[in-house]
Amino acid sequence: MCKDIMLLSNTLIYSGQLKCGTQEVAARSLEVPNIGGLRHLHLDHFQPPGQRQLCLGTSQGRCWLRDLVDPSAKTRLVNTDTLATPALDISQGSRIVNPTEAILCAQLVEAFISCGIPARSIGVITFYRSQLSLLKQNLHHHLPDLEMHTADKFQGRDKDVVVLSCVRSNSDNHVGDLLRDWRRVNVAFTRARTKLLVVGSKGTLRGGNELLGKYVKLVEEQGWIYDLPKGAVEDHVFNSDNIHTQRQPQERSTPSPKRSPTSQKKARNPLSPAQARNAPQGLRKPAKKGAKLLSGNKVLGNRPVLQDVVNDLIG
Repeated sequence: MCKDIMLLSNTLIYSGQLKCGTQEVAARSLEVPNIGGLRHLHLDHFQPPGQRQLCLGTSQGRCWLRDLVDPSAKTRLVNTDTLATPALDISQGSRIVNPTEAILCAQLVEAFISCGIPARSIGVITFYRSQLSLLKQNLHHHLPDLEMHTADKFQGRDKDVVVLSCVRSNSDNHVGDLLRDWRRVNVAFTRARTKLLVVGSKGTLRGGNELLGKYVKLVEEQGWIYDLPKGAVEDHVFNSDNIHTQRQPQERSTPSPKRSPTSQKKARNPLSPAQARNAPQGLRKPAKKGAKLLSGNKVLGNRPVLQDVVNDLIG
């Protein structure tokens, strides 16, 4: 770990006993081959009046993706409390997810890859298996190079870049048993070599327990909190071919994993709302079972089963 990332566990867990192996390791920062790769995520012109505003890049002001990809941002608490629509966790039984966080984490990964960081150099971590499933759905096209695991599964591994989804965000400041476990938190905080981005609610983490409160206080003192702009989820343009899950209403649970692949595919939406796919128009309704679209006598002879198969294919 570089010095900034090491400071987290060194302060919270190890009472200042950790030291970087060399000065070179301590000062190491992420090498970004092509920061200009973010250009294709921005509009190159102003939108017509009446349409929602999208990020136009740093030439027109602040770009949160550019700020967080920057090598100087070695570790940040990416605070979701400042979003216009709260990024709240959703629970039903034992399933805990935060769909908005999943979108933000996926957008960060896409930004790094757009700038030339290989997917194999990036790790995505969360504490909840249900959130991991949602993250894998959002980023399936980068598998298996992109490693995504729970904190438990990531023990013993490290990556140049780690994006951590905390999931828990609620008015009760309830962080659950997993985030209260200092061992799991320590594992998650020590997997990154050069960049660690912790995506979560500053308010919920601050009030969660003593350890997390100390973490928030530490990053505040260091100036390592990044407040997301209100429209962060929607203000970049992502490839519409990459299918992802949008934010869901709070009262709805996450889609059941038992659904058929067809129904899952229909339920997904693009990572960026800017390029949502339009439903195909003008599709004909399937022919009723038994309808004769071809003459069995002239084309297929007296073969009713084969005739039905062909009718289904062309109907």
